[in-house]
Amino acid sequence: MKDDKVFGLSSTLFLIGISLVSLAFFGPDTAGPRFGSFFQIAASSTWGNWFNLAAAWCSCKIILLSLGLFLVIECLGTFLTVAGRRRLAWAVYALHLLPGLGFLMGGYYLIKALL
Repeated sequence: MKDDKVFGLSSTLFLIGISLVSLAFFGPDTAGPRFGSFFQIAASSTWGNWFNLAAAWCSCKIILLSLGLFLVIECLGTFLTVAGRRRLAWAVYALHLLPGLGFLMGGYYLIKALL
């Protein structure tokens, strides 16, 4: 019974994570020339340009992408833990560093776009 609750919660979080990743990739890039160019738009903002909303939106998309990837990685690790694959689960849990760095990068770009 406990595994059913874990799978139910993990499945819900997995779907939320996939939705956030999809929103980040398929949401509108305000001035982007091609698919996935929101990284370039966010990185190109300068410190002296106050309230650059295009870069701020792209920074928020980086944060949403990182949050979505964090949820997907968490759910995959939980599925592997419940399935008894502890070593593989730890390897998947180690991938949490990537969305963490993406979240920090998106936060930095957001502050840089607004100040």
